[in-house]
Amino acid sequence: MASVDDLRIVERDAPGRRGYTSDWAGVCVPAGHLVKTGYAPIHDVVVYARLGHQLAPTAVEQAFCRQLELREDQAWPPATGYWREDGRFVLTDGRTRFVAALMLGMEYVLVAWLVAPE
Repeated sequence: MASVDDLRIVERDAPGRRGYTSDWAGVCVPAGHLVKTGYAPIHDVVVYARLGHQLAPTAVEQAFCRQLELREDQAWPPATGYWREDGRFVLTDGRTRFVAALMLGMEYVLVAWLVAPE
């Protein structure tokens, strides 16, 4: 596994936390917005799931196997979401990859979020 020194951990006061777009799920990038990425501590990630959107066990298994192949690297594109006011990352897309990383005991997960234009 990668050591903490190899990762760029997102700090609690990162500028990307201000001006976030809360409904972004990584499908498209609105004009003028900036996509930022970083590693978030896995235990500071909150999974957002709409009612009736269940995880498919086969999809989680596929993500698990892919992560095993990647070893300490993480897949692209990253899971997407936004930062809450309390500094936790709300995952809006990429739940299967997140669950696979959690099952493998990874400490950090690669995430992406939008920053609105100034």
